[in-house]
Amino acid sequence: MIRAAERKDLEGTERLEKPCKGCYNFTQNKNCGVIRVKIAICDDETVCRARLLDIAEDYSEERKDKQIEYTVFSEPAELLQAVWEGADFDIFILDIVMPDLNGIQLGQAIREQGVESKIIYLTSSEEYALDSFRVRAFDYILKPIARDVFYKVMDEAINSIHIKKDKGVIIKTKEGNARLSFDSILYIELSNRSLIYHLADGKAVESTTLRTSFSDAVAELLADGRFAQCGVSTVVNLHHITSVENEGAVFKGNERVFLNKKLCRDLRGAWNNYWISKEG
Repeated sequence: MIRAAERKDLEGTERLEKPCKGCYNFTQNKNCGVIRVKIAICDDETVCRARLLDIAEDYSEERKDKQIEYTVFSEPAELLQAVWEGADFDIFILDIVMPDLNGIQLGQAIREQGVESKIIYLTSSEEYALDSFRVRAFDYILKPIARDVFYKVMDEAINSIHIKKDKGVIIKTKEGNARLSFDSILYIELSNRSLIYHLADGKAVESTTLRTSFSDAVAELLADGRFAQCGVSTVVNLHHITSVENEGAVFKGNERVFLNKKLCRDLRGAWNNYWISKEG
């Protein structure tokens, strides 16, 4: 169990309130941070955890364009509890070999909560590479942790998150133009010559009457790679789907779109291919 007294106050950082028993936060102070990232670290070994925190501190100090907040856990169960309680992390850095609940099992449990954040594994052996793939891990870092490797993996993971979150589409509504990030869209359906955008926050945005075909109207989304067209009137965000059933797709938050069996079969293949081919 980590106690605040076991770790010196970090220069240039602000100590945050402990979010749960056995963990603490620190965040680098930034006056004009452009990219804000929340990272969860879980490693039960004190020495390895201290080494990782030293490297993480230096990484944060050198990346002035990023505002990084770390939450550190010494026990997998405590991280999982935080996720269950709604803690939001962009990146998980998980040791693989831990007692009771190993890193692969922890990653699977996180995925089962519908969390699609980047997972980076720490391991002393490459033999776990295949296992990490099964939980759609972004990458893994061999122990002992090399500073240059950590920097490279973190740069790639954060840049991937930033690019993904930054993409969006501008739609015309009765109230005026609205910009929707690709990441906020669950699915789009055609209704009475208008597009209905169903969003992750439960809201729906309706476009003005289309003056083009449905395929042309959603072409920008389909070019992104995370979207797939189902039939002539529906486009789904593959990244937000949690399961494909015989009568439709289920999204995070238990939102559903109903499709016929053939479309479900085709969608299931597209969904599987999406996770097989993507990084993280």
